[in-house]
Amino acid sequence: MSRTRFTSVALGILCGPILCCWIAIASCCCPGQLQRHGESEDRKRFERRQIMAPRPLPVRPPERALTIPVPVPSTEHKKDARKTLHQSGSRLLSLPLELREMIWRKAVGDNTFHIVLKKNKLGHLRCKAPRTIDCPLGFNGRTLSRACCWGMVDSANIWQPKAGSSSKHSDGDILPLLQSCRQIYSEAIQYLYTTNCFSFYDLDCLRYFSCTTLPSRFSLIRTIDISWCLTWPIYDPVAQSFLLTSPALYPPHDEASWEETWRVIASMQNLNFIRVSLLYFDGFRDRRCERKMLAPLRHVTRPRRFEVHVSWLGDDAAAEGAPFTLIRPTAPEGESD
Repeated sequence: MSRTRFTSVALGILCGPILCCWIAIASCCCPGQLQRHGESEDRKRFERRQIMAPRPLPVRPPERALTIPVPVPSTEHKKDARKTLHQSGSRLLSLPLELREMIWRKAVGDNTFHIVLKKNKLGHLRCKAPRTIDCPLGFNGRTLSRACCWGMVDSANIWQPKAGSSSKHSDGDILPLLQSCRQIYSEAIQYLYTTNCFSFYDLDCLRYFSCTTLPSRFSLIRTIDISWCLTWPIYDPVAQSFLLTSPALYPPHDEASWEETWRVIASMQNLNFIRVSLLYFDGFRDRRCERKMLAPLRHVTRPRRFEVHVSWLGDDAAAEGAPFTLIRPTAPEGESD
């Protein structure tokens, strides 16, 4: 064990009893003040996120389908039926289908899109880096972010455009093409979901994305990248009892949100590749807590490649028999876990 590690352990042993005594005295003398102070900011952030949450996709009747062939409307919807005009005069649509598909893929595919929370909706921002792994990932004091690529987030993780930029032109510049023509939409929409990597920095982003996207489209996704900062003390009931708040952790930082996220991912039928980057303040002291945290990931068995990058050292036995590869940082020379 290195000198730094020894010093941190010694300080923990010395300061632990003092901290416990302070919490016990504070909870006996003024429990109301202690509880209000501990949960006020987390509660405000949670309530603001609930107010600004995207609305689920409404059930679309068959008559509103955008892809060709257009279904024949029923009698009650005939007057609302949309017309589809033949594009015989378009030079672009006169090209062979193989060439058109190459154009659609170049226009809307083979990119990384960061999915971000906006006011009552999601946004998709085209990554400026050639690959997601090359996109700088930082910690802003609350959560992980890619500020140099797509801007800033506020205290509730809601995306904020950079100074001088317009939020109207931040959604990847792909919607105008898809909305221009029903034939273009029908031919190009598959490349949006099958050839792009969808990057999520917030668990709610992925869960909202699954309920605001048509199931037939969502199931086409093949590549996702997740970056998430685990909140202390997830899966640690003893540590949670010291917080003296109810609930101890607010969504999306609680165990229920974490498990629901992986239930959504496990249902994605065509997923080929997942990369997960997890940050935790100092690693899991209790190996059982880490195993509980990794347990929901074991239900994701479809991807051919599944990488889980963590920021802490630990025992490789936690991933034995798992469908994912657990990648830990390299320990400094002379320091053991």
